[in-house]
Amino acid sequence: MKRPTLFLLIIFVAAILDAQGGPLAWVNSMRQRVGAPPVAMDALLSETAALWAARLAAAGILSHRGDDGSTALERYRAQGGTEVRVGEILGAGPGLADIERGWVASAEHRQLAVSPGWTHAGWGIVASGSSRVVVMMFTEKRVDELLIAAGPRGLTVSGRFVSRNAARGLLYNGLDQVGPAEWDPASRRFLFDVPCSDLAGYLRLGYLAGGGRFTLTNAFTWPPGTVSPGAEGRSASPAPSP
Repeated sequence: MKRPTLFLLIIFVAAILDAQGGPLAWVNSMRQRVGAPPVAMDALLSETAALWAARLAAAGILSHRGDDGSTALERYRAQGGTEVRVGEILGAGPGLADIERGWVASAEHRQLAVSPGWTHAGWGIVASGSSRVVVMMFTEKRVDELLIAAGPRGLTVSGRFVSRNAARGLLYNGLDQVGPAEWDPASRRFLFDVPCSDLAGYLRLGYLAGGGRFTLTNAFTWPPGTVSPGAEGRSASPAPSP
């Protein structure tokens, strides 16, 4: 199947199911029952999930790993994601309701879906003969309004840390620490400037809490599209499930 046709199919099926509530309504209903906060829809997670669902449907299998060991986190990073933790559940069946019942019946899938740490979710569904393949992904966003932008003098990273424990922002440019050019302790808003001449290519954002403990919130490469250490070539077709 040609790629444009496949994308139209994904978008068409997703639009129908979204009008009916889709997996987001299912997962938030499950989370409400156990007292976990609802998750919001995230477009990049949905894009990542839809691409993986298409590859699984084409291969005729369900697997969380590519044949070279690629993971859900690496697939998310390849699409431009910067969060440091993702979760993924897979399902196949004649319809979405059947797949959701299978997830509920599986303690492992159910526990991942209702984990209280997740803040956002996305999903993709692709037809595979008379069946459907569904991929649902989750992440925890620890920074609001994150903006990573290149200017004539270098790279600017700005946003607001969600955690009230953030005492000071910190950016690692390679192995070098970069302090914030702007920091508001009341709102936890930050701005970092990294000159073009100093860019190391792999950057990690986080904050220092009490006692000087560093909490990582985001990681990314610059320029976009370059690979992070240890992730070369991680974009292959899925391997058969064990």
